[in-house]
Amino acid sequence: RSGIPHSAFRTPHSVRLMAITAILLAAGYATRLYPLTTDRPKTLLPFGRGTILDEMMASLAGVPGVHRRVLVTNHRFADQFQEWQRTCGAAVHILDDHTDTPDTRLGAIRDLELARAQAGPTDDLLVLGTDNLFRWSLAAFVGQAQSHSPAPTIALWQAPSAAAATQFGVVVRDRTDRVTEFVEKSPTPPSRDVALCVYYFPFVMCGSIRTFLDSGEHADAPGYLIQWLARRSTVYGVMMSGAWYDI
Repeated sequence: RSGIPHSAFRTPHSVRLMAITAILLAAGYATRLYPLTTDRPKTLLPFGRGTILDEMMASLAGVPGVHRRVLVTNHRFADQFQEWQRTCGAAVHILDDHTDTPDTRLGAIRDLELARAQAGPTDDLLVLGTDNLFRWSLAAFVGQAQSHSPAPTIALWQAPSAAAATQFGVVVRDRTDRVTEFVEKSPTPPSRDVALCVYYFPFVMCGSIRTFLDSGEHADAPGYLIQWLARRSTVYGVMMSGAWYDI
């Protein structure tokens, strides 16, 4: 009754549950997997009793704070994703980027920015490439990422060898897990720490996505955004233990 807001009585150890929009990137054409993906999106390929996307949705189910899910796809496969949604009843918004050929694709970062418009103005973003399969806890990653806010955080996997790391974007970190270097598919990678397309972007830095695009940078591979961010600001990398597969 004193007029002091209830929030003023919170202890220093109180944790506010962040509102999160999960963005699932699924607008690629997977030409390297033809003919498997000529008429079917990669993430809807059969896996076990369901699909790759079903596995991703199961991982998302355990993440506190996720109140909105947006899957961005191309026009060629939009109907298939809508049918998948009707069949399984998934609580996800299917967003068509209105491209229909590999040559006209927007690129992953433009698709990310398109999907960001569906998020709340103060939502953090959990960005997932839908061709990831992993056995570690996505909720554990988000928890660690939130401890680094307002800086963005990316998930990492340690490649078994330097030769294996040449196929991916790799990072170098300092003792605080800050990313000090990011190299995309180098023949001589500086580390075996592979950057996954699993990102946590606090809402205060999400405007950097538009800045990146407006600067004319490469918009196709998500790793180019991380490389650009790491050169200009603080980005953290969190090593996740357990199996990971890039489909």
